[in-house]
Amino acid sequence: MRIPPSLFKYLLGQHILNGYAVALGVLLVGLGVGALQGFDAALAAASGALCVSVGDTPSPLSSKLRILPICWCSAVAASLLTALADGSLALEAAAVTAIGFVAGLQIAWGRWAIPLSILTQLAMVFTLGAPGGKLEFCQSIALGGALYIPIALTLTRLLDASGRRVMLAELIREFATLLRRMADFYRPGADEGAACLKVVEQQASFSDQLQAARSLSVYAANPESGARLIAALAVLLEAFDGMISTMADHAPLRLASAQADIAGRVETLLRQVADDLDALSLDLLIVGRAPTFPDHATALESLAEEIADLDSADPRVLRAARMTRARLAWALNHLARIPAVVAEISEAEKALAGLDLTKFAPPLRVSLAPIRAELRWASPVFRHALRLSAALACGYALIAVAPELRHGNWILLTIAVIMRASYSATTQRRDQRLFGSVVGCGIAGALLWLNSKPLLLFAQLSAVGIAHSFGRVDYRVTSVAASVMALLGLHLLDPGESAPVVSRLIDTVIGAGVAFLFNFMLPNYERHGARALANAFLDRLASYADKVLRWDVAAQDYRLARKALIESFSSLGESSKLARDNPGVGKFWPRYSKLIAQAYFTAAQIVTIRLLIRNRIDELDARDSAALLDDTRAAVLAQLRPSCAQPPPTCAQVSDESDAAAALRLRCAEAAVEAGRLRRLAAELGAA
Repeated sequence: MRIPPSLFKYLLGQHILNGYAVALGVLLVGLGVGALQGFDAALAAASGALCVSVGDTPSPLSSKLRILPICWCSAVAASLLTALADGSLALEAAAVTAIGFVAGLQIAWGRWAIPLSILTQLAMVFTLGAPGGKLEFCQSIALGGALYIPIALTLTRLLDASGRRVMLAELIREFATLLRRMADFYRPGADEGAACLKVVEQQASFSDQLQAARSLSVYAANPESGARLIAALAVLLEAFDGMISTMADHAPLRLASAQADIAGRVETLLRQVADDLDALSLDLLIVGRAPTFPDHATALESLAEEIADLDSADPRVLRAARMTRARLAWALNHLARIPAVVAEISEAEKALAGLDLTKFAPPLRVSLAPIRAELRWASPVFRHALRLSAALACGYALIAVAPELRHGNWILLTIAVIMRASYSATTQRRDQRLFGSVVGCGIAGALLWLNSKPLLLFAQLSAVGIAHSFGRVDYRVTSVAASVMALLGLHLLDPGESAPVVSRLIDTVIGAGVAFLFNFMLPNYERHGARALANAFLDRLASYADKVLRWDVAAQDYRLARKALIESFSSLGESSKLARDNPGVGKFWPRYSKLIAQAYFTAAQIVTIRLLIRNRIDELDARDSAALLDDTRAAVLAQLRPSCAQPPPTCAQVSDESDAAAALRLRCAEAAVEAGRLRRLAAELGAA
């Protein structure tokens, strides 16, 4: 029975393994403290463990050795500052404002610091709402967080090998989803621009998983196991190159115009390969099962026969068909290598020959320099810090002036988890938080009505794991679990107090409203950063072209340039998902979407040249080809460099590709043409 891809994403990802490792760590802290100091102390210490655990995301042991102590220091500092301000509204307001500002600045360290920013605010909120002495609670936060760290590091070490296999399986599933998005190009009447945007957005998700998988594999505790898995990444990226190159010269659009159903065959094949990759990813997760990938030679032969019978007046259709078949064969050959490189170290070493793996996952570095660089009015991070601190201050003011908001720290918690550095991300979080709170409060109310302490404890522990697991997969699920976790925790801490289910809903609405209003304070609309992203992408693409358009380039140099380009594409994909929801995006969005699509086709054209040379190198004259590539590189780079006032003429077109040299000249000419189109679209956007 075929498992739907959506179920794979929700139930079989690295986030599940990580989430329940976190839940186990929090449980062990609670059990340990509870055995010595009692139930109330256990819950307080578990709160500290929970704060630090927010920063315990899938990452190698070497990174966690640095990240988790930073998380502990940040949580304890926020809790201590809040505790010292206890008893004075003015001091508490100042503490809340200052902690919000610092938490906003923390995201200057990069994506890994987003959980750090959240846990800093979480420690503040927990301390504000703690029953009894605040300083004693701060001590419990420090104790629980300190106990959690060695437990988390031990679990990371124990789960090292299985964690990498799960991450590789998840990456393969992301690639399968990418193939399904690419299959949409070949549907009758497909909108090329819309299909391209979906591919670029999915590529952003693929890039995120790719970077996480690199880090886990490069810094593996078992070097041999890590080498096998990163070799799988290497061959997967070769297949990725092949799939990107199928977009060269808008080949899907040309195939769709052919009388023969070649486009339909390609679409069917891509969807079948995606299903086979899902099966391969499942093989990697089942202990004792050898991973397999089926042979698609029959489908490729059938496609070749139909191409041979193709009767078209347009030679570009025939050329697109032949190129597509060749690139699919390239991609499938590399996908078929994955089971071997995962199973055998000798095959892995072949795939990794000549590569310095540490260059692909540099060690984590933390300093104040990135934060100092953001202390300027124009910085989106600085403006986010101001916006977040002002929103938290407003939330605290509402609590102070309205005594009926007895559990008002939930308002601050809602603001903390909703506010993001971008306008659209905050809007999305607001809606997801409201949904999750309504559902979560309903579930918590039902559990409290049943009033079974073992059931409540089990539900509480499960909620911890689920809330942590789905933060980046589906925040609605996290919001549901977090609401259940908080309400059950309050009840367990004080069983005599009626659970404030209804008041929690009211507080959520208030907090979401405050976040919504302050989202308009110094707003960071994604469209405002689009020109900078476009410029950065042009620079990355130019660097990539500088490596590809050479007769002889080292594998290390090429793969590093490809890594940078994929990450830049990821930024474009994330930007496109958010920018379309910005206010006043009407005139901007059509230009931006066209630029993203053209960026994709330009990159496809360039990578096609690399694959052509690799596949037909024996048919090419090295001297003539090197000279042609030099001319093409000069033309393409001139188009992609914003500083170039007048680009040189592009390479001359040729009418056919009867031999390898003619094919190379044609592809080089097309690359220069596509780069010119990209330059014009960038100029229209204002990026060049």
